[in-house]
Amino acid sequence: MPPAEAVRCAAVAAALPALLDRRGEPPSEIEAHVETCLRCQAELARYRRLLRLLVQLREETVAPPDGVVAEAIEAIWRAARRRAVRSALRGRRLAYASGLVASVLAAVALVVRARARPARATSPVGG
Repeated sequence: MPPAEAVRCAAVAAALPALLDRRGEPPSEIEAHVETCLRCQAELARYRRLLRLLVQLREETVAPPDGVVAEAIEAIWRAARRRAVRSALRGRRLAYASGLVASVLAAVALVVRARARPARATSPVGG
């Protein structure tokens, strides 16, 4: 196949979508080329088949199987509940940990204070 023919096929291939969309009258040289070139005829047939499939897809609606929507909604609710429980537990853990730390600090403060006090001397009463 000569290089000039390859360039011509590329130009025709680029023009095929516009031709099939009926966006203008194809130049006579492109029509003549398509009539004589098997590769361009095959490309044109592929485009036509693709357009038919796209039209069928546009017209066809697929209903989801029974129960799929309910299952999806239930899965979303379960995930939301798990997330809420985790969030609540995380908040409680923080509260428990801070309470434990405060208690330990209070106990340490009491021990330090008790040790820091000088021992009181007991004086005899009555004298």
